[in-house]
Amino acid sequence: MIKRPNKWLALILGVFTPPLSLVYVAQPAWAVFYFVLLMGLGVIGFFYEHVYPILILISLITFYLACGIHSFRLAKAYLVDKIRPHYSRWYGLLAIYLAFFVIVFLFRSFGFEPFRQASSSMLPSIEHRAILVVRKWGYGHYGSYGFVPFHRSISAEMQRGDVIVFDYPENKSVQYIKRLIGLPGDRVEYRDKQISVNGVSIARIKEGEYMANLGGEFEKLTRYQETLDGKPYDVVVDESIGRPILPDSSSFKFKENCSFNGSDLSCLVPENHYFVLGDNRDNSRDSRYWGFVPEKNVVGVVWKTFK
Repeated sequence: MIKRPNKWLALILGVFTPPLSLVYVAQPAWAVFYFVLLMGLGVIGFFYEHVYPILILISLITFYLACGIHSFRLAKAYLVDKIRPHYSRWYGLLAIYLAFFVIVFLFRSFGFEPFRQASSSMLPSIEHRAILVVRKWGYGHYGSYGFVPFHRSISAEMQRGDVIVFDYPENKSVQYIKRLIGLPGDRVEYRDKQISVNGVSIARIKEGEYMANLGGEFEKLTRYQETLDGKPYDVVVDESIGRPILPDSSSFKFKENCSFNGSDLSCLVPENHYFVLGDNRDNSRDSRYWGFVPEKNVVGVVWKTFK
């Protein structure tokens, strides 16, 4: 006979690992209920924590305390002569916890992983703090939570105009989000705030004004639609400033593939590397400043964007 669950341990598990505490007191239906509720709160918090931080925090604290108290009461009411099922014992709980972690890690590593846009460099396509879901299968960068145990060459087709997520070459602990402009072997030129690839200018149509929210301050920019390889997307340009002076004095790998002339730039993209730009052309640090993205740094392609 296995003695009934310890009520104080049930309380602690409820506060720190809510669904698992209900498994500990042999209540799988309640465990599923709390798990679904926790996932819902997690999604809401992910999208709105910057809008309602206090409300989200209070909701989570209330949830954890409620689960802890509920688990405590169920453990206290557990019948003394009732044999606890195997899944509620320590080894069952450990197996459930490890299985859940492995499933989540594999899904984020090989399938889809969420990211948050940390800047305004991709306006107007992607707003600051927007949520991005990135498709990772086929891009070889298989890992999550800062741990990448599997690395393979890219097998998926890389297409100009795609928005990609990659490890920033100068600090691989940081992920950048930019638009793919140049593939290996392409000649990319940036002149008078316009781009050409392999001698062909990217088609651009002026759409009007765009009011950009830059750190709480609104700035009037000019919005254009570009079309690259048949793929249309919007960019913004600050017409109030002159052409930027590109950093000819900077240093990056394969810099010899680029030539600088004030605000003009011409680069031959090296093998196994990519040239990327931000859609907010006058407010983006990208390949014009720090060079090319190595193939091994590519995490995946943006699949869905949520504002």
